[in-house]
Amino acid sequence: MFCKNCGQQIDDQAVICPHCGVATGNMQMQNRVQAQGNGMAIAGFVCSFFMPILGWVFGGIGLSRASKRNGKGKGFSIAALTIATVNFILGLALL
Repeated sequence: MFCKNCGQQIDDQAVICPHCGVATGNMQMQNRVQAQGNGMAIAGFVCSFFMPILGWVFGGIGLSRASKRNGKGKGFSIAALTIATVNFILGLALL
């Protein structure tokens, strides 16, 4: 990436330009990503009680997103996958 102020090439993850000291805007983008929750993890957790397949799908998506969001939703995702599996096994046992 190139600095908007001085035109020098800088690292894509740079928060400020090391050549001129102007902010690149990456800090705002990082804050925005960190502030977001993990809706897929929560959806997976809720769905795992009623529809195990959706619990697996949303829980898996939530788990992959958790790594991009500093672990937010990782616990919900793991719980969703676990509960969905238990409910699926119980459902098969009751048939």
